[in-house]
Amino acid sequence: MDNKFNILIFNKDRKQGESMREQLKFMGQKVQAFDSENEAYHAFAFDKFNICIIQYHPLEKGVHTLSNLIRGADNPIPIIYLLDQPSREDLHLLFSLEADDVIRIPFDYDVLLARIKAIIRRYEPESRQTAKNFRFGKFKFESQKQLLKVEDRVIKLTTKESELLHLLCLHGNDVVDRSYILHIIWKSDNYFNARSMDVYITKLRKILQEDPLIKIINYHGKGYKLSTHGNDE
Repeated sequence: MDNKFNILIFNKDRKQGESMREQLKFMGQKVQAFDSENEAYHAFAFDKFNICIIQYHPLEKGVHTLSNLIRGADNPIPIIYLLDQPSREDLHLLFSLEADDVIRIPFDYDVLLARIKAIIRRYEPESRQTAKNFRFGKFKFESQKQLLKVEDRVIKLTTKESELLHLLCLHGNDVVDRSYILHIIWKSDNYFNARSMDVYITKLRKILQEDPLIKIINYHGKGYKLSTHGNDE
């Protein structure tokens, strides 16, 4: 997959939007930034973007107009929201609006690009999005059957173990946001679900010890990555 994307930015703070545009352009991306929803949607309608980044301001109730227009278009694109100190209510609202990701400010631009790449991969043809079987290291994972095969052994995974491993495999070697995992699998990112997820991560790590090159790495405050390289510590 080409790592150069056409990115649409909407931020009502023009200086912040321009700063983001310059940084992403410096990293080799094609970027247009707008502080007007009408201008941003006009650009979307007449250009082919890979993704839209929206700076979300909770007090501005009309900020959803652009995302609603994009979602209702014939050629919808994924949407990332940027949010400073999000509350649980903010996260619940944005994911209920079908946000593809919510990223807390401040953020690392390298991580932002990695997450953009992972999201765009999910928008690729159906055969890629719905992949059911994966090979990594010594393992073969058959997600529909919830089976993890290693050499001559077959390990039967629980439903949650299988769902979690499947999500990590789909984003292979990219960081998957904690909140995204919780909303996709547990349907909520409350404290108890977060603790449950940590338990299942620990269980999967124990199973994957069969191959020392395969690791689930925790990026504190960000999320998890299934590393198949063996050199990401």
